[in-house]
Amino acid sequence: MRDGWSLRSNLPVVPVGDSTSLPPNEGLSVLRRSGLHRTIISLLMVGLLASITALPALATPAPPQVRDFGPEIDRYASYEGQTRCIGTEQPGVRYFRAMLQRTYGANGGGILRGCGRGGRSEHKEGRAYDWMINAHNSRQRAIADGFLAWLLATDEHGNQHAMARRFGIMYIIWNGRSWSAWRAGSGWRRYTGSNPHTDHVHFSFSWDGARQRTSYWTAPHYAPEPPGPFSDVALTHHFVDEITWSADHDIVTGRNDGSFAPGDPVTRAQAVALLHRLLDAPRSSHDHGFGDVGDGAYYAPALRWMAEQGIVSGVREGVFAPDDPVTRGQFAAMLFAVAGRPGGDPSPPFADVTPSQHYYHAVAWLVARGITQGVTPTEFGGSERISRAQAVVFLHRLTHTELAWQNAEVVPSLASTSTS
Repeated sequence: MRDGWSLRSNLPVVPVGDSTSLPPNEGLSVLRRSGLHRTIISLLMVGLLASITALPALATPAPPQVRDFGPEIDRYASYEGQTRCIGTEQPGVRYFRAMLQRTYGANGGGILRGCGRGGRSEHKEGRAYDWMINAHNSRQRAIADGFLAWLLATDEHGNQHAMARRFGIMYIIWNGRSWSAWRAGSGWRRYTGSNPHTDHVHFSFSWDGARQRTSYWTAPHYAPEPPGPFSDVALTHHFVDEITWSADHDIVTGRNDGSFAPGDPVTRAQAVALLHRLLDAPRSSHDHGFGDVGDGAYYAPALRWMAEQGIVSGVREGVFAPDDPVTRGQFAAMLFAVAGRPGGDPSPPFADVTPSQHYYHAVAWLVARGITQGVTPTEFGGSERISRAQAVVFLHRLTHTELAWQNAEVVPSLASTSTS
C-alpha cells in the first residue's frame, strides 16, 4: 500500500500519511501506541536468522582415501630419538607430506632442519614434518582436528589408532597437546614445551615408518619410491643414508647409468675431487707440478688447491698417478690433513697400525672421534683399497662430528661446528 504499512498478514493497517504532515518522530509514536513495532522487529529478526541459517556452511575437506588394509596391523612405534644429522628427506615422510598437501592444499612447513639449529630433533634425520596450519583460525583448526581424528581413529577391524600405526608415527604435537604412540592409552596430553605448536602440527616418524617399512606400504599400489638417487643402493643398504647425503650435496656423483657402484675403489683423482667439493671448492692458482695431470682435467682445480695446502703429494717427483686406487690409510691421512693435523690422541687400537706408518696419527685421531671403527675390532686395513661407500661414510662422519674442525684452515659449510 502506498499510504500505510503492509506486512502481508492479517495485522491491522495503521495509516500514517505523509511523514511531512506529522511532527518529528510522530510516525514512530503511532507505531509504538499501536504495539506494532514489536511485531515488526520480531518478524525482521526471524527473517534475518532464517537467512543466516540458510547460508551454506564451509565444508571441511574429507580425509584421505585409502584402501582396506585388513586386520593385521603394526605395533605402536617406540621412541627413537635423533642420533645424527643426515640432511635427507625420508621417503615415507615425503609421501605423508604429499598426501596432506594433495588432500588439503599446499602449504609451507618442511621436513629437514639444519644440523646446527636447535637441539635434538627428528627433522635433522629427515623423519619429521611440520604441517603449517593455524589453531586460531576456526576453519583451519577444524581441518587439523578432523585429520588427526582420522589418523587416530579405530578402524573397522577394531585396531585403535590405526592409520598412525600404519604410517609408523611416533608422536604428534598440536595446539598445546601431544600424543605419543608409546603412551597411546593416555590419549592427548598437555604439552609443556616452549613452542605450543599453534601454527603447525608436528609429526615425528619411526625409522620403519620413515623408510616405508610399515603396513601402509605393503600393497603393490603403494610400493615405496626409490630410497636414493642410485639404482644399486637399496633401501636396506647399510650406508644408504650416507650415500644419499653425499649425492644430495653433490659430493659424490653416480655413474652415467644411474648406479653408484658402492663397492668400486676410489681413485686418487676422485679422492681429491670429492674432498674439494666437501670443502666448498676453494680456488688456487698454484701450479700443482704434476706432468701427468692436464689443466683441463676435472680434478685439476682440486689438485692445485690441495697441493698448495700440502694435503696431497705425488707418488714420486712430478707424478700424481690419478687413476691409481687410494688405500684406507692414504684416505685417512688426507682427512687428517684437511682437519689441520691435530694431535695428542691415544694410540689406535689396531694391531696393523704402528707408529712407523705415515697414517698412524691420522688413524688415532679418527678413532678418537668415532669416525672409523676399522674393518674388524683389531684391524684398520690401511693397505686395503677404500671403496666408494667407505669413503662416503668417512666424509659423512667427519662432517657431522662436533669439534672436528677446530684446527682446519677451511671449514665446510656442511660441517657441525657447535661447541656446546
